[in-house]
Amino acid sequence: MLIICLALLLILSCQKYQKKDKIVLKNKNFCDSSFIDGVYYKNKFFILTLGCGIFEYDENFKKTRFYNLKGYFSISNDSLFLLSDKTYLYKNENFVVFKNINNAIGYISGFYIFRDKVVISKDTFKIQDIETFKLYKGKLFIGTNGYGLYIIDERKIKHFIVGNLPSNFIKAISIYKDTIIIGFSEPFSKSKIGFFYNNKILKVYEFSDDYIIDICSNNSIYIGTSNGLFKYENSEFHKIYDGYISRILICNNDKLIFISRGNILTPLKFSL
Repeated sequence: MLIICLALLLILSCQKYQKKDKIVLKNKNFCDSSFIDGVYYKNKFFILTLGCGIFEYDENFKKTRFYNLKGYFSISNDSLFLLSDKTYLYKNENFVVFKNINNAIGYISGFYIFRDKVVISKDTFKIQDIETFKLYKGKLFIGTNGYGLYIIDERKIKHFIVGNLPSNFIKAISIYKDTIIIGFSEPFSKSKIGFFYNNKILKVYEFSDDYIIDICSNNSIYIGTSNGLFKYENSEFHKIYDGYISRILICNNDKLIFISRGNILTPLKFSL
């Protein structure tokens, strides 16, 4: 009897996260390829697929444009860039070549970010295994896969590692009310969220074996992991969705839209 009750509780728990509280906004495209990444820019969604290209949708996921391109999205100075075989700029409803620079993973305010370096003007900063980055108040925060945190400020570089940080493996960076929110994940260790301010870690939150993938912070903080979506409330992280999160597209008081298991989803209370 006890086993049956536990099984029922597990089923109800899964339903809470996966059935009642979500709406699938988009799960199909003409090439039937899973959605894996994307960006929200000027009331449009640009969604990268696993095996096809990029789809552009309006806010209601009705109107569609298609681009036979792949790469990494970056928003800089209110412009959208795509880093691919070249650096593309979104202009006049199309991606046009901005620079003949390839292999970059990001472009923001003159910084070209590659896996092993950051280039701005004539300066090159060698940094191993770059994983993520964020520009804030003229400073470029760079998270690496095993080599800690770097900050480039006025063409000078600072380096923070374990001792100043809970881990050297940084997977995501976001900004919330002047505080840098950093996601740490490494093999055989609990994942962590660190609140970084004035070159110091103020507070650390531990997750279980969840692998941190994305952080979105606007009016609140949302963490996308390998096992679910978490919201920061009352100084704690609460799970609001169960499932692999590959990207959080929007997080504010009115909209919460994310990509999970190849689909674009929103919780029921945020339905369009």
